[in-house]
Amino acid sequence: MERWFSRITMFWMLFLGEVQSQDWTKCSTGCTCDGNKMSVTCNGLKNVPNDIQKDAKELNLEYNSLSSLPRTAFHNLKELTYLNLDLNQLQALPIGVFDQLVNLADLRLTSNNLRSLPRGVFDSLTKLTYLTLRENQLQRLPEGVFDKLSQLQKLYLHENQLQRLPNGVFDKLTSLNDLRLQYNQLERLPNGVFDKLTQLGTLHLNTNQLRSVPQGVFDSLSSLSTISLEANDWDCASCDILYLSQWIKANSEKVKRYISGQEFVPDPDGVTCQGTMESVNKITKENTFQAGCPTTTQQMATSPASTTTTETMTVREKQTKPRMKIFQEELFSKASIFFCQVIFTQHVSLVVIHILAEIPLLHIVCVVRKP
Repeated sequence: MERWFSRITMFWMLFLGEVQSQDWTKCSTGCTCDGNKMSVTCNGLKNVPNDIQKDAKELNLEYNSLSSLPRTAFHNLKELTYLNLDLNQLQALPIGVFDQLVNLADLRLTSNNLRSLPRGVFDSLTKLTYLTLRENQLQRLPEGVFDKLSQLQKLYLHENQLQRLPNGVFDKLTSLNDLRLQYNQLERLPNGVFDKLTQLGTLHLNTNQLRSVPQGVFDSLSSLSTISLEANDWDCASCDILYLSQWIKANSEKVKRYISGQEFVPDPDGVTCQGTMESVNKITKENTFQAGCPTTTQQMATSPASTTTTETMTVREKQTKPRMKIFQEELFSKASIFFCQVIFTQHVSLVVIHILAEIPLLHIVCVVRKP
């Protein structure tokens, strides 16, 4: 009896397998199918087909005209390991749209028009290793949006409009080795934002609006080999810059810049202060602008050998009164561009100003010498 039952079971399995293999000879309109790879590629579509093979492993929907997705668009595709939605016109993701994709390892959403993500949208993707959301219009991330992605290795969030990151947003991504946040509008980083990322090898933070980073923010990145930090608003007038300056000095071989044709090359001096060409790694507590940090100039002023007092002023575009701070003269010795004259009241009559840089919406930093 058992032998007969086993033969019947085997017969049905073979029959169903034959039916499934025959299904790959029929493909959805606008799509091409590869039964060997069990992949489907579609072009010129405005809607996701509803007759895609249920045992498909790969679904490529890039370069279509999808502006929205039904909540159940992928609910019959539980075997998918790869889903490419790059270069569409998606404006939003419905809640639950990926809930049935429990085997998905690679999800691509580059170059859409996404402005936000629904809470829990990735919670079922526990096998995901690669997620790209680059070149969208994301302005914020919901708290816990990546909390279920413990196997994620690559997360690309660059070229969005992110202004801040939620506390603990990356805490569950303990397998992450590549995180890209460049070309956003980040003004600050939360304390401990990278503390759990001990496997992280690559971190891109360049081209944001960061003025400083929290003390110790990079200290847990024991696997880091590449970090990009250039083209931010690093405020060298503040003592808050000192941690970054010291960290760059200690990790100069990891601080890199992308150069076309050469990929990433070390360039620790390329991380510069806002409004000047001075490298952040040259800043010490003796030559910050902030009065709270002791300066070498203050010590020089009390020395009999000191005959010249050097002062600096940092002026925002809309300020009417420059603020004077003591500063080290040697810091700008190589960067002056042109001279001008200006009259000050109080104790300074005529002064010569070396204008180092004048960038709209940033600082104008000048070295002022008393005659």
